[in-house]
Amino acid sequence: MNQIVYLLVHRHHISLDPDDVASDFMEGGEPLFWDDSEDDFKVLGLYSSRQLAEERIERARSLPGFRRSPEGFFLHEYTVGEAHWPHGFRASEGVDG
Repeated sequence: MNQIVYLLVHRHHISLDPDDVASDFMEGGEPLFWDDSEDDFKVLGLYSSRQLAEERIERARSLPGFRRSPEGFFLHEYTVGEAHWPHGFRASEGVDG
């Protein structure tokens, strides 16, 4: 049986303007972070169930920092031992790492 884990990440847009809200770039329901130069990412944890991760989100929504971006939580599901990015990736157009 494959073990599933849930990675919980929060994205906060960094801005000096308190009314500035970062737009989310989505594709197929998944966030794309093409330009994260003004974004701050926090890993809140790795959870054994979706329910535990969602409970953590609810607790974090009222905490300083997180409450400014209440929709900035992203939950990613992974199968333990399954390879991701098996063929590498291209960092930017015309540049290989």
